[in-house]
Amino acid sequence: MAVEINPIRPAEAKRMYLDARKHEVAKSTVEGYHYRLKQFIRWCEDVKEISNLNELSGRDIQWFKTWRRDEGDLKPVTLESNLDTLSLLLRWCESVNAVKPNLHEKVEALTSTLDKSDEQADSILTSDEAEALIQYQRKFEYASCPHVIVEILWHTGIRLGALRALDVDDYDSTAEHLTLSHRPDTETPLKNHNEG
Repeated sequence: MAVEINPIRPAEAKRMYLDARKHEVAKSTVEGYHYRLKQFIRWCEDVKEISNLNELSGRDIQWFKTWRRDEGDLKPVTLESNLDTLSLLLRWCESVNAVKPNLHEKVEALTSTLDKSDEQADSILTSDEAEALIQYQRKFEYASCPHVIVEILWHTGIRLGALRALDVDDYDSTAEHLTLSHRPDTETPLKNHNEG
């Protein structure tokens, strides 16, 4: 049985999708989705003149991928992120009968497998370098903000966003441990909410 799909403008689909996700993911994640999808909406409306996502096809998605790569002069990891976000939008659109069924699979089929070196920084802090840095800070910059940051990052491996979210009250001096707390009403929510 064919699924009846309902007309929806690209910008409206994006707005509804972001509204649906804003209570499920961190604010910064929604902002990232907004930025990455903005390019897709611009392509739909200004380049391809698609006013209804019902018209979108696998071939259109290939054209968008090529346009985004060439227009943006993007690194492979950035293009991959753009396409992953588009796939999420299309999967949501499928759930509300706004695009052809399984259209998100067309995006996934076009997504290249990244060489892991494209995702990594070129320089890595070695154990010897970290220990030398920590010893220097313990001797010459003891308890300074940079010293505390390096100690916490090296010994815990937490995300930078989690580090920024720490409060003095998050440290238990008796047990000598930190507790990460998701505070969505502040400027320091955790990326993965209560899981840190």
